[in-house]
Amino acid sequence: MTIERDGDRYHLTCDVCGGEADESFCDFYDAVDYKKREGWKSQKHRGEWEDVCPECQEAGES
Repeated sequence: MTIERDGDRYHLTCDVCGGEADESFCDFYDAVDYKKREGWKSQKHRGEWEDVCPECQEAGES
């Protein structure tokens, strides 16, 4: 997963395009909740978990 800690904040980054969520988070689980609420997906790719933003999911469907 690409929820990374930077000091006292957590950042969610798309593993496909490198784009970040519109906000940073105080708690890891706040980032997980945001990811679910905003339509991000966690998927396994080549044996590793990755987070994919909604825009990249749509691009992959075409």
